[in-house]
Amino acid sequence: MLKGFNINRERVIGVLRQALSPAFLLILLVSCLLWFTTKLGYEYTSQMPLKVRIDGQKYKVTALVTGRGSTILAQRLSLKSPLDLSLDDLSSRSSRQTKGALTITPASLQRAINDAVNELKVEQIVEAPEFVPAPKEVAADADGDGNDDGETAREKRKRERQERRDKRAAEEAEAKAAKEREEAEAAKAKPKADGAE
Repeated sequence: MLKGFNINRERVIGVLRQALSPAFLLILLVSCLLWFTTKLGYEYTSQMPLKVRIDGQKYKVTALVTGRGSTILAQRLSLKSPLDLSLDDLSSRSSRQTKGALTITPASLQRAINDAVNELKVEQIVEAPEFVPAPKEVAADADGDGNDDGETAREKRKRERQERRDKRAAEEAEAKAAKEREEAEAAKAKPKADGAE
């Protein structure tokens, strides 16, 4: 033990209480939250499991994704529901391991996930699932009038997915046209303002 080195316990506790005042702790907490929020806005690339539902069956797909930190964090915490995909949109081949199963090709799965998710970009599928198709598709009532239109549930999901894509494309085109109109109006207003001077 060192001679002459006597620690006064009460004095150390008093110094710590002064240094760790409630105001200091509050400022520290706020700064940590601001730092965390700022970092979540950056783009990151991460290998992570994605939940997908292929024709009603749930799977986990391991993928290398790029996206904002908040989106990746939400996906990792499973705050998002599984992505609905259809086997019609995917390429597959017979499985070598399981009889009657299909192995989904990584490239088609990557395209389908990229189409379904706007905020994440799938760079690579690390592990694609095997898919065991349902025995028989049940015919669905496409227009809701109670009559069987001969449209299978798979065809109905495919049609609904295409309708969502078309609606999203129309909304994007409308937003682009509105922005161009605003820019044109701003360009017209600028020469009038310049001429008034």
